[in-house]
Amino acid sequence: MFRFGLIRSKPCSRCGLEVNYLEPECPHCKGLSDLQVVFLKKSHRDDLRNKNSDLIAVFWKLTLVAFFITLLLFIF
Repeated sequence: MFRFGLIRSKPCSRCGLEVNYLEPECPHCKGLSDLQVVFLKKSHRDDLRNKNSDLIAVFWKLTLVAFFITLLLFIF
């Protein structure tokens, strides 16, 4: 995937995380056993879920604030 201003990267075939295409080995899973890589993937997936759930909560709070501001503007 091309991202402007960032170093080009590719997903690691073993752990799935982004790796600089110039690196010979993935720095995330280099030296880890297959079981440790599975735990690394699960940990990364859980971190992404937590971040996404926080973003969803912020989105809904902002939506409610915008809704109430709109109501106040139409009432007064």
